[in-house]
Amino acid sequence: MYRAGVIGMGNMGRTHTNNLLCMPDVELKALCSHPIDDAKRYAEEKKLNPSLYDDGFELIEKEQLDLLYICLPPFAHSGQLEAAAAKGIHVFIEKPIALTVSRGKSMVKAARSAGIHTQVGYHMRYGGAVKRLKEEIASGKAGMPTLFTARYECNSLHTSWWIDVTKCGGQVFEQVIHLYDMALYFMGAPHMVSGFTANLQHQDTPGYTVEDTSVSAICFANGALGSISGSNCAAPGEWNATFRIVCEKLIADFTDPGHATFTYTDGPEKRMEVLSFHDDLMQQEDMYFLDVVRGKKKPFATIGEGYLGLQMVGAVVESSHMGGTSIKLNA
Repeated sequence: MYRAGVIGMGNMGRTHTNNLLCMPDVELKALCSHPIDDAKRYAEEKKLNPSLYDDGFELIEKEQLDLLYICLPPFAHSGQLEAAAAKGIHVFIEKPIALTVSRGKSMVKAARSAGIHTQVGYHMRYGGAVKRLKEEIASGKAGMPTLFTARYECNSLHTSWWIDVTKCGGQVFEQVIHLYDMALYFMGAPHMVSGFTANLQHQDTPGYTVEDTSVSAICFANGALGSISGSNCAAPGEWNATFRIVCEKLIADFTDPGHATFTYTDGPEKRMEVLSFHDDLMQQEDMYFLDVVRGKKKPFATIGEGYLGLQMVGAVVESSHMGGTSIKLNA
């Protein structure tokens, strides 16, 4: 039986906890929220009796756990992973893993030194259409990936911490990072990034200090190129993340991780295939993490890859502050 704890009982924490409760070999030992009310409310709703905490470090210190989910806002990632690693606890952590590259590096070092398994909440990797393209690239059927383009579009104020750049890092850090991870996943490590960000529609919104418009250009280590844009000025109530990968023999257009149109261009006439998958992506990633802990699967979307994603979005923001000057990345 694997003993689990969850720190952070907002939407992400509740979703992951729901998934853990469906796993017969997982025992939910402890929940933490600050204030403690969210953890209490969840336990009462589910008729559970875990230990409840309002301090994540206290939970880590007192509980004997096999795995820990850290589902906190970015600004609240303040050493919980390092504390868990010191006790040999395997960690699932939501993205972004930190607000600074130095914090992210500390987390990677702690995880590797302790030899724990880690996984970052990049749920888009688990979409059926995403998996299919990855397979076709690996087999050579798609040919070499050459260009990645993507758009993230919404129009929402979310929570008070989300509109504060000192707490969430900005839209690029907190939302569009999923598309930067897709670029990393398909195209490989980035070599150079340049970016521009702006707040165009929310200048008069009280407390709103994050960008609502962004665009970047990426040069990958293998020579491929990419461009990613983000907007919080689009349609209210919609969260759209679309992307296209142009390969030597295939063009893949994604409306989401489970739905895509593949256009094969290697024959005398182009051939199209429409893919449609309806998997629960967060359930898939939780099942995968547990299989890693069980020793049944190889580590995936690790803290090291989370660190690369953090470097990418950090470079976009840094470049913007420098008028679009290119930032060279060292993986």
